Amino acid sequence: MSVSIRFSFNLIFSLLLCYLPIELRCEHILLDGDSTKIIQSSFNLNNKEWSIKWPNRVSQYDLVYKSPPIDPLQGIPLGNGEIGSLIWCDGSKIIIAVNKSDLWDDGKTEKPGWYGALDEQTTLRHAGRIIIDFNYPIFDELYISEFDARLNLAEASFELTTSSPFGDLAFNAFINFDNGILFYDIISDLKDDVPVEISLERYGSRTYSRWYSSISDKTSIGLDGTNSYIENKSLFITQKLTTGTFAIGGVMLNSDQADVIVQDNFDHKATINVSGLNGKPAQFAFSVTSPLSSDPISELSKKLDDAKENGRTTYYQAHKRKWKSLWTRSFVDYGDDYLNNLWHLTLYYTLSSQGGNYPGRFINGLWGWNRDIQNWNVYFHENQQQLYWPLNATGHSEFIESYLDFRFNSLKHAKKYAKEHFNADGAFVSDLTDRNGFNSPSTDHNHTPVAEIALEFWRQYQFTNDKDFLRERALPYILEASEFFESLMVKGDDGYFHPSVSTGYEGWIELEDGLTDLSLAKKIFETALVAIKEVGLQYSESKQWKNILDNIAPLPIKAVGDLYITGNENDYRINTGVFKNQPVPTNKIFLAGWGVKEERWLMTYFRLDDEKYSFFNSSSPGYSPPSVRNGLKLHDGLFPTIPSAPIFPSGLIGLKDEGTEMFNVAKATTMLYGPECTGWDPVSISMARLGMAEELELVLNDFPRRWQIFPNGWGHWGLENAIRKDAEWYFRTNNVTVADLNKKIELRTWPFRHTSMEAMSVLTTAMNESLLQSYEGVLRIAPAFPNSKEGRFTLHAAGGFIVSAEVRQGNIKWISIVSKYGNTCKIDIPWEEATMSSSLKNKSKDVKNGVIEVLTKKDESLLIVPKGVRPEDWTIVNEIPPNSQNPKFHHSGESQLGLPRMY
Repeated sequence: MSVSIRFSFNLIFSLLLCYLPIELRCEHILLDGDSTKIIQSSFNLNNKEWSIKWPNRVSQYDLVYKSPPIDPLQGIPLGNGEIGSLIWCDGSKIIIAVNKSDLWDDGKTEKPGWYGALDEQTTLRHAGRIIIDFNYPIFDELYISEFDARLNLAEASFELTTSSPFGDLAFNAFINFDNGILFYDIISDLKDDVPVEISLERYGSRTYSRWYSSISDKTSIGLDGTNSYIENKSLFITQKLTTGTFAIGGVMLNSDQADVIVQDNFDHKATINVSGLNGKPAQFAFSVTSPLSSDPISELSKKLDDAKENGRTTYYQAHKRKWKSLWTRSFVDYGDDYLNNLWHLTLYYTLSSQGGNYPGRFINGLWGWNRDIQNWNVYFHENQQQLYWPLNATGHSEFIESYLDFRFNSLKHAKKYAKEHFNADGAFVSDLTDRNGFNSPSTDHNHTPVAEIALEFWRQYQFTNDKDFLRERALPYILEASEFFESLMVKGDDGYFHPSVSTGYEGWIELEDGLTDLSLAKKIFETALVAIKEVGLQYSESKQWKNILDNIAPLPIKAVGDLYITGNENDYRINTGVFKNQPVPTNKIFLAGWGVKEERWLMTYFRLDDEKYSFFNSSSPGYSPPSVRNGLKLHDGLFPTIPSAPIFPSGLIGLKDEGTEMFNVAKATTMLYGPECTGWDPVSISMARLGMAEELELVLNDFPRRWQIFPNGWGHWGLENAIRKDAEWYFRTNNVTVADLNKKIELRTWPFRHTSMEAMSVLTTAMNESLLQSYEGVLRIAPAFPNSKEGRFTLHAAGGFIVSAEVRQGNIKWISIVSKYGNTCKIDIPWEEATMSSSLKNKSKDVKNGVIEVLTKKDESLLIVPKGVRPEDWTIVNEIPPNSQNPKFHHSGESQLGLPRMY
């Protein structure tokens, strides 16, 4: 081809590009015979934002309901991090359950969990219910002609319209982010202008804690201390707790435009009737106070008066701006619409339930729906901590603060407990603690929580770069955790330091050289030494911790037989489970530890045809069949997350160790044991940390089917074959002890159903980690992103870097990095040759494959592209995604988001 012909072809091709629809997302285009690559992307290099129309960028993931959510577990949750409301429909009513993070009723015992008298332990109480009764069965499927409702994610609001032979109704609600006021509007155009009945009620109850395995026969528990009031057509209820008295109440903002009649009030309920609406909007504002020593109604009334004076619109505009600022901090497009939807829902639920005076619970968040029922009224360490795993990467570190405050304020009790129960320095945190930080003695043999919490403090510092936080909060907690772990270490005759006998996480089998203790010991001492150096502190224990690190016992590993991994060093392959016949780099795996009573090394999972485990048979007490999914049985008494301990959340082993024996063992263990056995098992995150893109793709593709149970995206705690029973079995019962009467009864499980938030956080974290990793200070782009997908993201990294990139069919197209604090940036260059340019320099420079270091300045931005790509040819593509219009169904057909038309 001559030069002139080539020029003409390129000119014509370039002109054609100008006429392509601007909404198209195009591949990089390599012009024939030219080394120039034209980048077309919706990422704007100038402002480092995605040119995706707002609010469509988020509203494409709205929850859409074409039928009423007639059950609380189908309900729409709203929240501002401190106050939460769950909304559902029931015949003629809209029901709103209201909760607040600090409505604590302190118990008479300092021993939570399984200790102390029933209903005398510290528990979180509900605030109350708002019931809006339209007096026609407008939510009954027999009469609905049209129904449309949605959770508007971009604006954190709920919208509902319905039509029936009785007339039309519109309902809109949001909880203002800044002050926690629940605003809702009703536009009722029903026949005969039937009055709308607005009730505020609070009926306390027994808590049914400890998984309602044992209850009290005293049905009056929880009912005392409640009073209702109606003042100036406003509704109020006060509730006395041991921590003070709180008030919940509300007012009609435009009561002058309707007829408001006081109907009734008694101790637990206050009601007004509103009529004369005739299709005009009726606006209401409700809120809740914290427990106070003085009159809470005065404080609440002032807040409601402000709402009436300023008006709903003023608050809503500020509310929308706040949520937009939260959403635009990060961005993930995983190339899978359903997974994208769950990522956005997880973020919404976490931001809506975390950030109050106390962390929202891992069970139900701030959306407990049935009176004062608390399936657990304690904080479970691992389950609670999992809620925060995705937040640093999404740029929402401040929503971890309430959790870290709770843990830091509990440190004094943790130190006292370590001294009294272990005769040890430092701090001990039980797997179960109440809101004051009092430990449950039932889990004393699980030593790891305090170290994992300390690492959470350290991770927070790595992302926020807050030196004051490091000195005043993170380092003190890390030092106390390290001192406790030092007390566990004993130097053996072999010259190694060994941890004292423990259990693997929440298990009960006693282990020597337990994998969990050794993994966390290595990591906490390593972290403590780095943190001490970071603040320039001279600490007397540093030398001993370094000595322990240098001489600590190795992690327990063992070569397994052909039942598990076959072949030789040239071709090892998995011989059981999901990844059967897949190659692995070694036949060695991590063991849980040395069983003290069993007097042998124990595997976490095993095959029933393994002779070493032949005592497990169908007649053995406690026998349970192996999981059909992976062909292996979890060893009774060992915890399923033990094998992940060296990888995540410890971060001891990862891609930095690729090619080492420990990395190979970690990969073989993960492959052998296969996908998670519960939704909160972090196997998927471990796969991402090990760069196992294909295996992770298999797991994530199936994750919603297995662990997302409810149509609002909520998950569950349990084992795969059991969890759907809570969602589907209305007449299911549990055998429960009535402690007062010393007898057993059959108790319906339906009133005690709940959601668990952990599985969603695990999924979201795995997605984040597959796109960006920075846990060891090195930025790795798309280290475990599936080759079959097209993805793009903006996520935050340790060191204060905001990273954006696009990936297509396994190829990273470009990388943008913004340095928030001016730290040294280490990045693993994914191309053989690349070009890097800086916003502060006129010239670009060439870089090669491997980890490079770049000295950055505050707010400096870097652009890294493959060699030959010219940033000046960058073309911005504006996108307008369609808003979500219908419910979504997972490809398995077993999970859905939203509700279809069912009338």
